[in-house]
Amino acid sequence: MSADISTAVPRADGRAKAEGRARYIADYPHDDMLTARFYRAPFSRGIIRSIRLPELPEGYHAVDYRDIPAANHIALIKNNLPAFAEKEIRYRGQIILILAGPDPDMVDELLGKIEVDYEAGIPAIGIDEGLACVGGPIHGTDNIYADLHIKKGDPDAAFASAARIVEGEYSTGFQEQLYMEPQGLMAWTEEENRKVVVQGSMQCPYYVKHSVEEVLGEGYKVRVIETTTGGAFGGKEDYPEIMGAPLAVAAVKIGKPLRMIFDRFEDLSWTSKRHPSRTRIRTAHDADGRITAMDYDIIIDGGAYESYSLIVLQRAIFTSNGVYNFPNVRVRGRAVASSTVPSGAFRGFGAPQAIYALEMHMEKAAREFSADPVDYRMPYVAAKGDPTITGGRIHEDVIMDRLIEKALEISGFREKRERYRKEPWKGIGISFFNHGCGFTGDGEQRLIKAKASLRKNADDSVDILIANIDMGQGPQTTFPKIVARILDLPREKIRYDNPDTDKVPNSGPTVASRTMMIVGYLVQKAAERLKMEWVSGKVQEIEEHYSMPPYVRWNQETLTGDAYPAFGWGINVVEVEVDPVTWEPAVIGAWGVYDVGVAIDERVVAGQIQGGMSQALGYACLENLEVDRDGVFRQRTMADYIVPTSLDFPRTGACTLDNPYEYGPFGAKGVGEIVHDGGHAAFCAALEQATGRDCPDVPLTPERLLEIMNNDD
Repeated sequence: MSADISTAVPRADGRAKAEGRARYIADYPHDDMLTARFYRAPFSRGIIRSIRLPELPEGYHAVDYRDIPAANHIALIKNNLPAFAEKEIRYRGQIILILAGPDPDMVDELLGKIEVDYEAGIPAIGIDEGLACVGGPIHGTDNIYADLHIKKGDPDAAFASAARIVEGEYSTGFQEQLYMEPQGLMAWTEEENRKVVVQGSMQCPYYVKHSVEEVLGEGYKVRVIETTTGGAFGGKEDYPEIMGAPLAVAAVKIGKPLRMIFDRFEDLSWTSKRHPSRTRIRTAHDADGRITAMDYDIIIDGGAYESYSLIVLQRAIFTSNGVYNFPNVRVRGRAVASSTVPSGAFRGFGAPQAIYALEMHMEKAAREFSADPVDYRMPYVAAKGDPTITGGRIHEDVIMDRLIEKALEISGFREKRERYRKEPWKGIGISFFNHGCGFTGDGEQRLIKAKASLRKNADDSVDILIANIDMGQGPQTTFPKIVARILDLPREKIRYDNPDTDKVPNSGPTVASRTMMIVGYLVQKAAERLKMEWVSGKVQEIEEHYSMPPYVRWNQETLTGDAYPAFGWGINVVEVEVDPVTWEPAVIGAWGVYDVGVAIDERVVAGQIQGGMSQALGYACLENLEVDRDGVFRQRTMADYIVPTSLDFPRTGACTLDNPYEYGPFGAKGVGEIVHDGGHAAFCAALEQATGRDCPDVPLTPERLLEIMNNDD
């Protein structure tokens, strides 16, 4: 059965995209629409005293916080980010108002004439200044959005009796999602200005709907329509709400349709990025070098508003022990405020930061005890029934031994590792990792409450009615495969359109590796029911509601229990060669082996693996994103922010091994995020062998590597 469902089929959206027929938000007719632009704070931190607008020609409009019918906030995890700034400015580029009019050039000219009188504050740039509350606290009294603690066993006793303690510090930087299509939305009103429609590029139509409802209040209806979305990687999880709520307010005030499409400069400058992190790890070892305890302290830079920092931090600390079962553990995680663009969602959502630090420390510990990096890790790899870091259990079969064996085989790891001990400037590294699938804890049951529907039409075709979107990861191909397989219908009889909140139930957001495992399972169950109740020629609709697997137990107050119902598991191997003149590291081989349950389409999963590895390797060595003393990104064009091309890295040698999950469609688990989780650690482990130096920070650019090689300490 699994082999049958895994066989690749032509992508449902492939031909239209390849031929240029797919319509993205910028392709929609807009002759009757006003161009809307944000006016953003021209200073990094402080208080607005006054704003002076130029005289606006007829047909041009300004909209600010005073025009909001209800609440001036963006409905994210917490409601502390204002839709429009009122007095306080926390970061350069914060949204102050919208200017809209028929001529884009005139709108830009008018924006340049706006004057703001303000009292400047002192920005706090980065983790250290945020912790020190430079310029006074941005958030609360201590700049800490969240301070979370986990304890397992008795780490104090283990450290007290340790024969040796190994310590390390590891850091990761910002990373830009750099989706192919920048942010873009349209908004207009219907029903005598009492209904607002928002259409555009997004991951989470119901998130946008909720955010717009919060600013408009109960007197308005809201409809959200997703257009074909050209990539997202988490960057269109939060920003369409940040963008859409003020745009909806402007549509209501002006009473005309509005269009807001970012250019690449604006998108790179002001949208959310991956959280930078700094992690300190201590491990206690007995006389034989075995790890008896781990102390793990991670700090992430949340930027000027909390946004998703709390739940990114939660996933980071829940991933802090990765695939391992250590007997005694202490984990602390903090999210700190700083004067930069609020950090947000990005593929992996805290796991890449946590896994990088963990795997680099395991590499360091293996070196300290002159051990093989694979053999050193193996005794700690968790098995079915073992406790998790949060006091839950691993409920699934763990096939790490098979994954490791396959990865070693296809990469030639052991032979190359031994050979490169004698060949200068070459190295090969490995990383082990897992990724919790779906929302943390009971979030699916308590918050999302996903619904999925199938509607059979009178012609016996079937519509899949869900709110999840295809941003390139393939559900418009894989979901019809599932339904067609169960109903024994041609795939052409199954339709899955871009979601429209007036037409589809809320199946939850397209995030957290949940689309296939959670929503796909609901679709499968609905298809099985429809098959049993099928009446040819009759319109029928079947709806399924999510319920957690019966074994899942979670306490949100204490953060204890089963943080995730299942895990994806993976091994990455990366081989490098370093040019000792330019200090440029070249990737000469990359491999990935994964347990994603069962691949619903092997070509779709292969594409995820190739793209995820490239993104992880870009994170490791190319994608340098810095901020200046005003908290503004220095790299704001594609000439400055360097991402991998097809020529930078070799094709990843990859495969998946089946390990069916009972509560996933045909045994599938999540795949979208895990493929980004380990490549950067494997790369840096390889670089450490090639150079003989610790490489604890990413991105590891040639300039940074030169500093490391010139440091004799």
